Amino acid sequence: MNLTRSSIKNPAAVVVVSLIMVLFGLLAVAKLPVQLLPSIEQPQIFIQNGWRAAAPEEMESTIIEPQEAALRTVPGVTESSSFIGAGFGSITLTFDVGQDMQQAMLNVINALNQAPPRPREAAEPVVSLNSGAGPVASLLIRKLDENADADFTALQPVIDDVVYPRLKAIAGVSQVDLASRRAKELHIVFDPYRLAALGLSVDQLSSRIGRASNVSGGFAEVGRREYTVRFVGQYDPAHYEQMVVAYQNDRPVYLHEVAEVKIDYAEQAGFTKRNGYPAFYITLQRAAGSNTVEILDALNKEIADLNQNELQNKGIEIVLSFDASVHIKRAIELVNGNLILGIALALGILYLFLRGWQATLLIGLTIPVSLMMSIMVLDLFGRSLNVVSLAGLAFAVGMVLDAAIIVQENIVRLLQQGFALEQAVKKGTAQVSSALWASTATTIAIFVPVLFMQGVEGQLFYDLALTLAVAVTASLLVALTVLPVASLYWLKPQTGQDAVLMFWQKLATSMSYLTLSRKKALVWVAVFVPGAALLIALLLPKADFLPQASIDTVFSGFSLPPGANMQVLEQEIGDLLVSRLRPYYQEKKYPAIKGYNLSINRGFNVLFVYAEDPDSIEDMIKLLREEILVGLPDTNAFSVQGSLFNFGFGSGRELNLDFQGPDVPQLMQRAAEAMPKIEQLLPGATVRPVPDLALAQPELRLMPDENRIAQSGVDRFTVANMVRAVTDGIYIGEYFDGNERMDIILKGQGWQTPEQLTATPLYTPGSGGQTLGQLSELNYTTGPTSLQRVNGLRTISLQITPPATMPLDEAMQILQRELMTPLRDEMPEQISVQFRGNADRLSHAMTEMGKNFAVAVFILFLLMAALFRSAKDSLLVVLTMPMAILGGVVALRLLNLVTFQSLDLLTMIGFVILLGLVVNNAILLVDQCRQSQRQGLTLDQALYQAILTRSRPIFMSTLTSIFGMLPLVLVPGVGSEIYRGLAAVIVGGMTFSMLFSLVLIPALLRLTSAVRQNDRPAIPLEISDATL
Repeated sequence: MNLTRSSIKNPAAVVVVSLIMVLFGLLAVAKLPVQLLPSIEQPQIFIQNGWRAAAPEEMESTIIEPQEAALRTVPGVTESSSFIGAGFGSITLTFDVGQDMQQAMLNVINALNQAPPRPREAAEPVVSLNSGAGPVASLLIRKLDENADADFTALQPVIDDVVYPRLKAIAGVSQVDLASRRAKELHIVFDPYRLAALGLSVDQLSSRIGRASNVSGGFAEVGRREYTVRFVGQYDPAHYEQMVVAYQNDRPVYLHEVAEVKIDYAEQAGFTKRNGYPAFYITLQRAAGSNTVEILDALNKEIADLNQNELQNKGIEIVLSFDASVHIKRAIELVNGNLILGIALALGILYLFLRGWQATLLIGLTIPVSLMMSIMVLDLFGRSLNVVSLAGLAFAVGMVLDAAIIVQENIVRLLQQGFALEQAVKKGTAQVSSALWASTATTIAIFVPVLFMQGVEGQLFYDLALTLAVAVTASLLVALTVLPVASLYWLKPQTGQDAVLMFWQKLATSMSYLTLSRKKALVWVAVFVPGAALLIALLLPKADFLPQASIDTVFSGFSLPPGANMQVLEQEIGDLLVSRLRPYYQEKKYPAIKGYNLSINRGFNVLFVYAEDPDSIEDMIKLLREEILVGLPDTNAFSVQGSLFNFGFGSGRELNLDFQGPDVPQLMQRAAEAMPKIEQLLPGATVRPVPDLALAQPELRLMPDENRIAQSGVDRFTVANMVRAVTDGIYIGEYFDGNERMDIILKGQGWQTPEQLTATPLYTPGSGGQTLGQLSELNYTTGPTSLQRVNGLRTISLQITPPATMPLDEAMQILQRELMTPLRDEMPEQISVQFRGNADRLSHAMTEMGKNFAVAVFILFLLMAALFRSAKDSLLVVLTMPMAILGGVVALRLLNLVTFQSLDLLTMIGFVILLGLVVNNAILLVDQCRQSQRQGLTLDQALYQAILTRSRPIFMSTLTSIFGMLPLVLVPGVGSEIYRGLAAVIVGGMTFSMLFSLVLIPALLRLTSAVRQNDRPAIPLEISDATL
């Protein structure tokens, strides 16, 4: 009340402060970064290892396992997972939420320094922190001449010197990855026959070449000067062939006598095709906190400038393959449209009740001030404008009107009773201020547990909770300050009764008679409280982790035929896929394709297809599964719709079923047996093994002959070095000319058949010239193409994506009941089976959500008990919650009749938010009833008075909230799945609360009254000032 009186005395200050808030909000809109989703920081550290030409098993035993052992000392690690392929190995460490990741980085680096030394050829491990920012765009450079070859090496100087710097200079871009780049290498290709004939070994040759390097001698003082001493031992590439590698028969043996020196490019690791034509692939990562839309706008300008100038002369152009801003703009435009539509609908509902534009616009003032204050706080807290925060603003539209509606309606009612304007403003605001403070406190309190949630779900909810909490708080302040001041100047004095007052009197009479006696009240309470709880248990849908949030893109992944080289893969898979896709891309055969990108790389093989018509996605997936990706040689493929929740090419709906043990073939066998069972239990599910379920990588295994090796005067390492040299080559060191670095690779002349490999000679001190076949035995076998380790154990995972209409929890229950129990019974002791990933996250999130729900209810109870000064009245309000929750559940069921909507984590949070909203109606009724009783009215009169005076503002505030949120439920589009379930729960819950609280609250009040009332209520026919 003091706040209102002070505002009325200082109207200019109120106006100025309100304008400043709006101005700061508008400035914040221009400053806030625009993203699709809130920044989600996953506490993870990545360790990338490279070892030229190493087989997966060697990479595992020599580098990955020792590093894992060293990393076990790092505190706070909840999971360690490793993926190993030919020549590379990565470790992902996941930490507890809330971990100090900078300290964790230091701990990881220190632990790696304690690991055993790496082989000389292995690269230094690269340690990086998961910033959560993710890729912002992918680019493809293609040749304008469609008949040009696929070799981009001649164009790499342009890409390195022109394209890369321009892209890296874009504000907000943290990293530019030239994925298709082939590094320059200095190749020294020796003739093994010539080398053996001269009595030279590979070890001698590599040692001589490796020792030719620059060495610093330190500093020397000569007279009055100090000199730097350097020995320039490194050869220029053009002069390497003049190196003396040995001295025989009193003459030098030069390198050019046994080898050829040339600058070449590293072996092609993969290829990319854009709409059927060769392309050079580039990805861009954005910095944390940067504005995605601004980055893409700047990127498009750079691309246009490069294409029109530097690149056009070179016969190439850049095209955007993936543009994150497309979905961001579409999703945000949809939410903005829903926000505007919600405001219009809410104001329209207000007008229907108030029948005057002045009163309607006065209440409407709450919207801009409250929303701008929310945006200003988002900026102060370093948040962003995204689908979730904007959805929070759209939710707030109806909620911020509640306080203003109650104040304004009370002022108008007093004016109609003949009060003077200033008296009506002061008295009308004072009468409802305590109830408004109570309802606002309960609404804000409900968000406290949400703000302290952790993990992915907590980071998603934070923006929503913060936006709504600030908006509701701002709306109360506006209702108690701005609205009274504006009413004094804009609201016209009114006389006479409201034309529809008779309707509210009849409603109050009817509701009072429905709970006339304790017997009737008991029946209503029995129906609405335990009956609602029973229906909730029966109708509540199964839980899901995250919304599907689908987009008009289909992502397909597939394995490669084991042992095939890139040329064969391009001919047998790349060209075949291009020919199969051509009718749907060029001829626009249904389902038409707007564009596609095919990338094949060892360990990373994907096809992105962009649909011309978003409604044809289901047909597109069917086409890819049944026509495009079938019949490929030795290839397994899967296709799924893309998702806005793209955590590692996933939608947030995958389950990982892990088979762990030491024997990889046995793990593969057990996983292969489980796959058809899963597909049978979950029809329509996608099941993908990681890694592939086959030891199918052809392997030529040379087993050393210990006796022959010893007789020859060499050791196993010498023979192994020769094998490496004549296959992929030996890493000698680096050449640096001050501008560019090149690896120096010593390699033998190529062989075409295994027989040629075993016939390769090498010089030995004890036996002279020997062949590899004489020193070892050649066996034909197979090995794994890749390996996976989880928490230090070899692991085969089945990544299961349930059908689109099956919640994750339902899929887990089916698999636990029908698969896991019999699977564990028949599994050998050395093999364990368990769920991982989203299965664990969902279980943890549901436990946390249950705790937060209980905490929220308890906080509400305590707050209302303090505000009412009565634990009994607080309990009455709490007992109205089951009916509101039932409304949310019924709304979800009705929504599922039209489109699938699971009970995902964002939808669950709707029930928590609902608690803080639906108690407002109950608080108004209980507070008004107790006020009337304190003024001397009987319980029957007080109940009638409470219904009569509060039913209209309850209907007004609830209907404006419902219609303000209704577009979020009904309007489909990109990103609508993120908030649709949440909106449906709140709309349904508030609808049930509005319809049934007018019966349930009087029934509860009558049942808990200490004195039995007369059989017939004493209902006043006219309302005097004494009854207010």
